[in-house]
Amino acid sequence: MKKIKLLFAVFAAVAGTSGAIASNLPSSSSSQEVLHNWINWDDELVLVNATQSQAQTLCSGQMNICLRAQDNTSIFTVGDVTF
Repeated sequence: MKKIKLLFAVFAAVAGTSGAIASNLPSSSSSQEVLHNWINWDDELVLVNATQSQAQTLCSGQMNICLRAQDNTSIFTVGDVTF
């Protein structure tokens, strides 16, 4: 009985350690920015196949949300707020 408990404890430790290591590895998709088509608030296409940082350059000087990604409107750019 003690050998089985020890076996399960070792298995749990190995599984926990490998899970922690796997969760800390950087994913390959996070190293590159995703390309989107960017629309304004009138749903007019402004940019095609541009990253968020490229779309952000068009929004300098404006306040609030400037452009939205056409495929995911929760991804947006914000203008610079200067005082």
